[in-house]
Order: sequence, then C-alpha cells, then structure tokens
Amino acid sequence: MGIKSVTQIIGGCALYVVLLAASVGLVIAFIVGAAWLVQFVLPWLMLASIIVLGLCIFVLGPLAIIPATRPIAGVCYFIASYLFGLTGWFMGLLLAWMLWGLWAVIVGLVIFGVGVVPVAMLATLVNGRWWDLGFLLLAVVLTFGTRLLGAALAESERSGS
Repeated sequence: MGIKSVTQIIGGCALYVVLLAASVGLVIAFIVGAAWLVQFVLPWLMLASIIVLGLCIFVLGPLAIIPATRPIAGVCYFIASYLFGLTGWFMGLLLAWMLWGLWAVIVGLVIFGVGVVPVAMLATLVNGRWWDLGFLLLAVVLTFGTRLLGAALAESERSGS
C-alpha cells in the first residue's frame, strides 16, 4: 500500500468525521433555536388554544347538535385538534428542555418527533411539576379528543345519522 492510498484513506476518514460533526452541530443548533423560539411562541399558542377551546365548546358544540351543520362542526373540531397538538408539542419541547436538557429533547425527537411530549411528561412526573403534567395531559386529551370527535361528526353526514 502506497503513501498516496494511505493519504486518501486518511483524507476520506477526516472528511467523514467533519461531515458527521457538522451534521450533529446542525441538529443541536436546530434544537437550541427551536427551544429559544418556543419561549416566545408558546404564550401566543396557549392564548389561541384557550380561545379556540371556548369556540369549540360554545359555538361548535351547539352546531354539532344540529344534523345539517354537523359536518362543518366536525371539520372545525378536526382543525382545532392541530392547534391543541401544536401547543402540547411546543409545551413538551420546552419542558423537556428546561427540566432535563438537550439530551431529553434529542431522545424525544428521535421517537418519531412526537416523543418530546412523553419525555416531558416523565420529566414533570419525576420533578413533581404536577400543574405542568396536567397541562400536558390536557393538551393530549384535547388533541385526540377533538380529532376523534371531528372525524365522527364529519362521518355522521355520510352515514346519514
């Protein structure tokens, strides 16, 4: 094996290490930037979620009773579920970051991206942050509850009930 081939192997390995380090750096920069951004966006998302929850109860609830307007209410509930889910995800990201740090967020993101909420739930449970755990549970219930309700109401028009 000549010096030229050894140099190429070392150069290839060095390039691999540099690309790997750059990739890890970008991921960490993304996570740190997202955690920084969430601090400013989350209060607005929580306010929007409270307003939309009120609309779901006081406007969409009565619309869901009337058979002709059930599909509209169903679609609106379904759309609202995404706001509740985004709020819960942002809250989970911030709590995981605050309580357990970068590694917890990375683990949560590796679990299909939505794992930050269960990781944050575990972190709040271990740290005794009961109100935060309650808010995360409420966000999960609202997300899946309104999504299922919306799908059922939208489907009720097709089935003729």
